[in-house]
Amino acid sequence: MAKGLRIAEPPPRRPVEPVAPESTVAGGEKFSQVREADRVQFNKRVSRRVADGFDMLAIKTRRKMPDLLAEALEMLQERYGKI
Repeated sequence: MAKGLRIAEPPPRRPVEPVAPESTVAGGEKFSQVREADRVQFNKRVSRRVADGFDMLAIKTRRKMPDLLAEALEMLQERYGKI
């Protein structure tokens, strides 16, 4: 009768070294994860058509997406009032 397959033991784990908050980039310059401004990540689901429209508008006007979204928010607040 066959013995069948046996599962090997997992390899031994190496101890994890603590990571310093500042790291060195390949060029030798240091960086830290510090918030640059009062910006946060803004995740909202919109249709692909709306997202593509904003992308095309950003390309045509040579502006960045966050600036376009801020302007759109201002226009909405002018029309419907501030929340």
